[in-house]
Amino acid sequence: MIVLTKPFGSTSIDRVADRLASLGVDGTDLLVRAGQAVTPSTPEDIVAAARTLERAGLGLDIVTTDLTAAGPEAERIIASCAEAGVPLVRIGFYRYPGHGDYAAHLDDARRRLAGLVDLAAAHGVRPALQLHHGTLHISAAHALRLLEGHGDVLVYADPGNQAKEGSEDMRLGLDMLGVERIGCVGVKNAAWQRGARGWECDWQPLADGGVVNWPEILPLLLRRGYRGPLSLHVHYPFGSLERVLQRDVNHLRDLIADARRENEAQ
Repeated sequence: MIVLTKPFGSTSIDRVADRLASLGVDGTDLLVRAGQAVTPSTPEDIVAAARTLERAGLGLDIVTTDLTAAGPEAERIIASCAEAGVPLVRIGFYRYPGHGDYAAHLDDARRRLAGLVDLAAAHGVRPALQLHHGTLHISAAHALRLLEGHGDVLVYADPGNQAKEGSEDMRLGLDMLGVERIGCVGVKNAAWQRGARGWECDWQPLADGGVVNWPEILPLLLRRGYRGPLSLHVHYPFGSLERVLQRDVNHLRDLIADARRENEAQ
């Protein structure tokens, strides 16, 4: 189990490392974005972060970025990931604007992706594309269309993100992609709630359950042979980050233990 650093914001990596170590997690999914401890303008901090996390007994398993095309910024970030020994870099989102020529949007995304993939390969870094609502890669099928010709790019599965778009049967996604193509699985949950604009699907604590059936998905992943990272995401409003993170970490740990027991009993 690893934790996405997004809710920590600009908190220093030293403090993030201490807090995550106290939770007993295995590693981190480091978000590189403005307002975070490591930003696109300070990519050299990725190397320092890896060392700090290692001293705390944590791995730097994934660096999550917003990169969608090659360029000077991408070059610096990816080079720093390579220097830090990061095994996987999540690239950014190829958004669907909600109108226009789908084929043209897809061609443009493929062109930008190709340059980024070449750059990553030059540095020996493995890229991953996250399944995400509001993009051209909302599902396994859509992601495969975008990734045609790029078998070296892994997929960052995320049933919670897909729930925002309408969800997808995890069995179908695994059948289409193949479990060996899954580089990471994002873990979070959401629920439908009535708001001022009608019914909306919004984030809530993993421990509170929701529309994503993790008690079924985790055993399925184990049966299919997935042994990669599970990245816990906290996107919902919170008071005490330490309290809500501890609660969700404990819940995910219990779900993992239940999934293992279920598979051993079969």
